[in-house]
Amino acid sequence: MSADASELRTKLLRSVKADPNSPRPVAAMTGASAYTALRTAYRRGLTELAIKDLCAASPQDFMPAVGAELADLAGAAIEAALAVARAEAAATFDPADIAGVGLAVIGMGKCGARELNYISDVDVIYVIEAPDLEDAEAATIGTALAAGISRAISSTGTEPGLWEVDANLRPEGKSGPLVRTLPSHLSYYAKWAESWEFQALLKARTIAGDRDLGSRYEQAVQPLVWASAGREGFVESVQAMRRRVTNNIAPAEEQRQIKLGPGGLRDVEFTVQLLQLVHGKSDETLRCRDTTSAISALSAGGYIGRVDAAAFDAAYRYLRVLEHRIQLFQMRRTHLMPTSQESLRFLAKAVLGPFPQAGRIRTRWLKPGRRPNGPFVNCMTASSTGRCSTRPRS
Repeated sequence: MSADASELRTKLLRSVKADPNSPRPVAAMTGASAYTALRTAYRRGLTELAIKDLCAASPQDFMPAVGAELADLAGAAIEAALAVARAEAAATFDPADIAGVGLAVIGMGKCGARELNYISDVDVIYVIEAPDLEDAEAATIGTALAAGISRAISSTGTEPGLWEVDANLRPEGKSGPLVRTLPSHLSYYAKWAESWEFQALLKARTIAGDRDLGSRYEQAVQPLVWASAGREGFVESVQAMRRRVTNNIAPAEEQRQIKLGPGGLRDVEFTVQLLQLVHGKSDETLRCRDTTSAISALSAGGYIGRVDAAAFDAAYRYLRVLEHRIQLFQMRRTHLMPTSQESLRFLAKAVLGPFPQAGRIRTRWLKPGRRPNGPFVNCMTASSTGRCSTRPRS
């Protein structure tokens, strides 16, 4: 049974002695002791989830719940880190001014979609609001809070950091300010944003901080997301981005790449997102963040044939389970199939059961969704014309 998101939030906030019922919680701990408490609580939750995952009767069926709980756990950790950051900022700023700054943390990518990996960076965008402060003062405090979140999550310490909090998907990327007001975000998206940025916003979801501000951000960017497919050259730009990713794979890794290789996770995700963006403007049933729900919605709407939808779903679930098991085994971020017989035997046991042959895992890995004329290729080339697959709807 999956842990409730609010329960995880409460546990992580209490680990740093912050009040979960406060509208803007402030930790009673700071520095190394707070970071250790937060990270220990997070890893306890991670261990509990891994046990449930490894004991699941069907790992593929349980996979969406795993990704969702990992994202909720990451959101809870960021919430606790923000509480620590507010406490630490009091050494520099007036506590009343800190309390006057609302900060919404928007999860992007797999965290926003609630389909996170065990070992993964967490992509975020920061939105601030402080009606009673000057803009410059609010931005300075908001930047300090965002930096404090990263420090609590990933700085070196006795208890190692968890993962990187990556804010590079923000407007202007690394060149832009770390935090912006909602009007500043919208101004950027209206004037300067590129097509890929609207594709990224498809996954945007408030994961921590000021929920009302985050909700207003989500509501404001959604119309921009679903109008983006009407931009000149939108479909071609998404397809070109996928080709650039493929072209950057080292030749020696291509057939081991679970994420980026031909027929891998990125092919499924790019195809599904492209179909959503092309058709989601007129069909609101396609407006799902997570991949498995989106595949189901695309199939129900006739945008993917039922046979291809089943192949998409099965391949995506299987590849994600492989990715999860490899990361659990090595406890590091990787998307490469192992090559040693020992590692393959471990992976085979973790995915296929207690008595498989190591060769079976590699044979099966090479099969799903990686056929040159299979549904991935059909959809990546057909998305601009309306339907995925040359097969009739079944």
